[in-house]
Amino acid sequence: MAPDQEYDALAVELVALGRTLPWSTPDSDLTAAVMARLSTAPTPPSESTVERVLRRLIEVFGHNRRRAVAVVTALLIALLATPPVRATVADWFGFAGVIVRHDTTPRFSSAPPPPRVDRRISLQQAAALVAFDPVVPTELGIPHGVEVSADRRLLSMSWTTRPDGHVRLDQFDGRLDYAFAKSARGAEFTSVAESFALWFDKPHEVVVLNPDGTSRSETARLAGHTLIWQYGDTTLRLEGDLNRARALTIARSTTALPSR
Repeated sequence: MAPDQEYDALAVELVALGRTLPWSTPDSDLTAAVMARLSTAPTPPSESTVERVLRRLIEVFGHNRRRAVAVVTALLIALLATPPVRATVADWFGFAGVIVRHDTTPRFSSAPPPPRVDRRISLQQAAALVAFDPVVPTELGIPHGVEVSADRRLLSMSWTTRPDGHVRLDQFDGRLDYAFAKSARGAEFTSVAESFALWFDKPHEVVVLNPDGTSRSETARLAGHTLIWQYGDTTLRLEGDLNRARALTIARSTTALPSR
């Protein structure tokens, strides 16, 4: 198996195994030690920390990926129990189909409304086109626009209502290698129906990545308030002129569409 294929397979196993294992809160000594190490660890620009860790594990353990999975998963279980460490781990490993790349330079002061979804197909038609079970937030009602990307990996909806203004919801299967690359000054950690979520309060860039990791530059745009969370195996991204409380209310109202 080629190194890149081994890396991809190991990453998939780590995600799958990590979702099944129980974990408990680490003691204060472990937390302090991890935080101290993270504060001094350099981050090379050419390759992410997770890539270096996974490739190194492949070198050390060879084809014994199960042992490598166990080692990394044990480390992640300890790290994810502490919010400050969890923030750094999310920055390294990404969140479902979302990659967060923080930018400490305040380049943006405001963002335009999210792009409207002009095409109108029915929710049932959209559900038949994608390989996952889409959801809709009952808080916003029937969307004014619904569309599916040409590769059928992304389903988008938009609403224009009072008092929310223009709101956009994008959703895709979190298991797919299809991601939003985001550059932001920071993200707040929250939850939606006991699922891990990220809230972006500052303007940031959004770039859609192809499955091979290359960016689709024509989709790059500036985005404002954004909430990202998971619903089952689907990752959702809500964008609009919303505060955190309102975004969470909308997110918590999402329900699955009736059976096809």
